[in-house]
Amino acid sequence: MATPEHLADTFVEFAHLLSERLKAGVRTTEDSVRYTFYSALNKGGKFSHTEIVFEYPHPKIPGAEIDTLLQPRTGQSAAIEFKYDRGNKGGTNQNRTQRAGSALADVFRLVKVPTEVAVNRYFVYVTDGEMAGYFKNPNNRLHQFFTPDSRLALNASLFAEFAQTFRARVDALISDCEVHCAFAADLPGDHCVRVWHVLPSNILSRPTALVAAKRT
Repeated sequence: MATPEHLADTFVEFAHLLSERLKAGVRTTEDSVRYTFYSALNKGGKFSHTEIVFEYPHPKIPGAEIDTLLQPRTGQSAAIEFKYDRGNKGGTNQNRTQRAGSALADVFRLVKVPTEVAVNRYFVYVTDGEMAGYFKNPNNRLHQFFTPDSRLALNASLFAEFAQTFRARVDALISDCEVHCAFAADLPGDHCVRVWHVLPSNILSRPTALVAAKRT
């Protein structure tokens, strides 16, 4: 299932706007990252403000919310989760294994979003060199996940031997899926962005003709 063209353009614009922000040295938080993405959505009139829903109640996880739900009048709907990981203030060590687990937990929360709510699911991840280095290190067994344009099947057996600090974040949420790193870019200040297209196993198992019918 290919990324809809209007969203592919949005990812490029998002990286451009975020680069401007980081280069200018503006204080940036996870909320800032989300709002920058919203600016990219509105750029060129791709999405109206009436097509964007913030903090949509998750239909399958009580008390949880989907960061952003896109409900365009024409085209495919999409659920989007965001995470911004950066080094601790003062240079103290962060629990990178735990943070990696939290990132994957966001992926699995997306897997549980029903297709009636969102046809597409995307995880937008912005980080600095510390967490990027963790993901890229083969010893941590997540390098393929972080590799641009990679495709990877995720299931419980893949994480069976991971550290308990990682599994504590994901074990209750793990659902079979495939993730495609659909967009990647390096950003100023030793930052980078990755966007994964998340495909639940029930979509992957449908006949090819049904999957193809949803492509744009």
